[in-house]
Amino acid sequence: MRMGLAIAVAGYWLALFAGTHIPRIPEPLEMPGGDKWQHFAAYAGLAFLLAAWRSFRKPLTWKLALSVAAIVIGYGIVDELTQIPVGRDAEFNDWLADSVGTGIGLGFLALCKRIFFRPK
Repeated sequence: MRMGLAIAVAGYWLALFAGTHIPRIPEPLEMPGGDKWQHFAAYAGLAFLLAAWRSFRKPLTWKLALSVAAIVIGYGIVDELTQIPVGRDAEFNDWLADSVGTGIGLGFLALCKRIFFRPK
C-alpha cells in the first residue's frame, strides 16, 4: 500500500508539472482569475497524497504536516516561476491559491485519519 501511495504521489506530481508547463491556448470564455479553483484543487490533492504517503501507518503530526506544507508551498513557487519560459504567467494569486489548497488538503487528511483510522 505504501508503494502504491508513492506511485500515486509521483504520478500526480508529474501530471501537475506537465499540466502547468504546457503552453496555454487561450479559451474564448476564460474569466480573469478563473483558474484559481484549479490551482486550489490541484495543490490540495498534492498535499493530501504527499502527507498520506509520508504518514502511512503513523499519525499526522504537526511537524510532518508543516514539512509537507513547506515542500508543497515551496514547489508552488518553483512551479510558477518555471512557467515563464514556456509562455505562461507567474501570478502571485495562483501561488496563493496553491498555498490555501495545500492547507485544506492537509486538513482534510487530518480529518480523514481522525474519522477512519482511530486507534483501537
